Amino acid sequence: MTKRERVERAMAGQETDRVPLYDILLCDKAIEHFSGEKLPPLVNNPETRATVDRMTGKAIERMLDATRHSTFGPLEDREFTDADGFVLRESAFAKTCWIERRPFDDVPAAAEWLKKWTARQAEAAKRVVANPRECRERHERWFRDVQARIGDTVHLYTQLGVGLDDIRHRLGFDLFAYLDAEQPGLISEALEACTRHHVALTHAIANVALSPAVLTYGDIAGKERLLHSPAWLRREFFPRLKRLNDAWHEHGFKCLFHSDGYLMEVMDDLVAAGIDGLNPIETVAGMSLRECRQRYPKLFLAGGIDMSQLLSNGTPDQVREVCRQAVRDAYPAFLMGSTTEADNSCRAENLIAMHEVAMEGVL
Repeated sequence: MTKRERVERAMAGQETDRVPLYDILLCDKAIEHFSGEKLPPLVNNPETRATVDRMTGKAIERMLDATRHSTFGPLEDREFTDADGFVLRESAFAKTCWIERRPFDDVPAAAEWLKKWTARQAEAAKRVVANPRECRERHERWFRDVQARIGDTVHLYTQLGVGLDDIRHRLGFDLFAYLDAEQPGLISEALEACTRHHVALTHAIANVALSPAVLTYGDIAGKERLLHSPAWLRREFFPRLKRLNDAWHEHGFKCLFHSDGYLMEVMDDLVAAGIDGLNPIETVAGMSLRECRQRYPKLFLAGGIDMSQLLSNGTPDQVREVCRQAVRDAYPAFLMGSTTEADNSCRAENLIAMHEVAMEGVL
């Protein structure tokens, strides 16, 4: 069974020869283990970048059946300012980037920035509609480069949301909440502009021959509770998510929805919005593979193996036990993996143990 066959059968809830692994591989020691090579000293130059990305791709090919990220991440700790004036910091160890300072600190200035962001989304949508072939060819070139690096591992075709994460991250929770209370139309207009852009992009670039699935996303929950009220999500988020999912479905794609946190309060809304799969099933936030499988038997589930405590602090035997139970709870519509990403907080020996359980076949 090829990796794509295995992944497609799992997404369809059909039996497979073994449980496929889906993850984002960012753990340096695991990259070394699965690539069979030693990482070079991390220096931010083209030669080092080419080497670590090649090694990451090689490790992904040997470890995973599916992924949505194929590069190594930042090569150095650095602070820089983007075109909008946001001061950002990258971390080579954490493999991420965050905002240190914003170019605004009050609601009026935040509103002006958001108006400009919304206008850029509208202009981007116009460019896509005017030149769909150019967009598709550019995306397919990028995708084929990615696929060449990771071999036969399935890479999700792209990842698109309706703008909630970007807007909220850029504004920060406080200014987002104040702006939504004082000028709610601005948030709604921004979400609408982004949704129109991404629906247009979907129709321009879709090619299911290259990959069977996409990631649609929006982090709407935290530990044991939602980040926004159900009423707000039903007004502003779920209808737009449905439009995005519907657009991908028109082209034959499965939509794997990603949100951290405890989602059970709005799972019916997510299903009605057209999600085909759910990731990452964050167990420490209160999510349960068994409950999701029992309540939503048609959804495929991706993730479920806690990375915040189990993969970072547990033992390989503990990981094996949890992974085997996860297979019993969620198979066959199950792609096993960490609860978001296998980063440097995870012990390589625990990631190896998870891989070993996947290779055991279905018990």
